[in-house]
Amino acid sequence: MSENPNPAPAADEQPHVRTVLRLAAAMQKAAILVGGAVSVLAIVLSVVLRGVPGLIGGLLGVVIGLGLGFVGTAVMKGTARATPGGVMVGAMASFAGKFVVLLVFLLVFRGTTLFDNQTFAFSLLGVTIGWIAGEVVGFVRAKAPSVDV
Repeated sequence: MSENPNPAPAADEQPHVRTVLRLAAAMQKAAILVGGAVSVLAIVLSVVLRGVPGLIGGLLGVVIGLGLGFVGTAVMKGTARATPGGVMVGAMASFAGKFVVLLVFLLVFRGTTLFDNQTFAFSLLGVTIGWIAGEVVGFVRAKAPSVDV
């Protein structure tokens, strides 16, 4: 007979949705800048130090590193309209998925001579660290509350 005087807000109206979307955009923007700069440096060093096999290994490391970095912020944007717990589940699932993709790649190309393994590893490591550093910078600069009350 009586309606609920305070209906639950729609998912788009919930404060955490705006916060997560704003954080994801800021984190991705900064991560692209830092990750891109590290990528260029990694490719140049790979070519200078190891030649053509280094170029192939460096390019593979950069592509995989940037690709897996984009997955994290894409999942963050995609799960923003879920509950805060759902956002966390999405983040953990993407984190685990990144490890699985990398493990499969490393197992498939174990002992390969198609590319230089060291330039691949160091390029992937450098881009991943650069991407994460960029995400941290973006998060801090966004000045968004990390806990919505």
